[in-house]
Amino acid sequence: MPLVFCRPLLLLVAALLLATQPLSAVEAELAPLAYRALLLDGQVIGDRLVAVGERGHVLISTDAGRSWRQSPSPTRTTLTSVFFIDNRRGWAAGHDATILRTGDGGATWQVVHADPDLDAPVLDLWFRDADYGLAVGAYGLCLVTTDGGASWQTQPLAVAAAPAPQGEAFLDGADTPGFDLHLNQLRETPAGLLFLAGESGHLYRSADSGRHWQALPFPYVGSLFGTLPLDDRRLLAFGLRGHLFHSTDAGHSWQAVETGTDATLTDAIRLRDGRIVTVGLAGTVLIGTDGAARFELHPQPDRVGFARVLEAPDGALVLLGAQGARRLELPPAGALR
Repeated sequence: MPLVFCRPLLLLVAALLLATQPLSAVEAELAPLAYRALLLDGQVIGDRLVAVGERGHVLISTDAGRSWRQSPSPTRTTLTSVFFIDNRRGWAAGHDATILRTGDGGATWQVVHADPDLDAPVLDLWFRDADYGLAVGAYGLCLVTTDGGASWQTQPLAVAAAPAPQGEAFLDGADTPGFDLHLNQLRETPAGLLFLAGESGHLYRSADSGRHWQALPFPYVGSLFGTLPLDDRRLLAFGLRGHLFHSTDAGHSWQAVETGTDATLTDAIRLRDGRIVTVGLAGTVLIGTDGAARFELHPQPDRVGFARVLEAPDGALVLLGAQGARRLELPPAGALR
């Protein structure tokens, strides 16, 4: 089974544990130091943090990331994404197109989908409500559920071609060159616009929960690993070699933002105090203003790669990456030079 590097951070890992049967069918081992292993995604759910990563690890913290306990997981596949819609209902996904579901806040999980023969990992999950959700991933993978994740069907991207006078013509991704590119991240604006970031500068926007997509012009042809909607019109897009861009018109036009680094950027969040934090490989931590016009680089001295950043309930950052989870106390707001 060939290895698929589902995020740039996985390039830091020499090999993954392989089993003689599909890893989606093998329960994860309970490991005391699982919180120090590779973690690729997480979410803050009320006063809890849930993180997922290699070997099917699912971790929960109830003290703002100071300590973690491991939840039993029904898979040893690397988990790349997690998404909760409330305190109890959530999903996690990863390699072998494996998708898990929980109804008790992450204490227990069940495999609801897996396709080892597909050889394409899910890279991100998004749910509009308790029933309708999308899973996207490598080689143009796109799955849809309308029953809360109990079943999943392949849904090729329908992407608008050049606007026509009578309306927009749509292309079926299954028959369109270039639609085997990796689809890396889904993010939604407060108004319900959905953005999909992918390889080779591909960025799409949907106004109907992913049923149809519009290809957006983008000034960079390198891979994009995500977007950060700031409101209904403003958003950031980030990716390879420290590239960061800002749009004030819902993605119609973009301006480059200086980052001071050529390290790949993998995630960004807006904090409760309005500041923006962007993280990436080589210990990259960028702190910026709400206007997204200026960022300062705060590199971590051990240069550990980060895949995800969360804001803990107490205001500290929790960074997930190559060496698991760590807390980082931010300089006070207003300290940006």
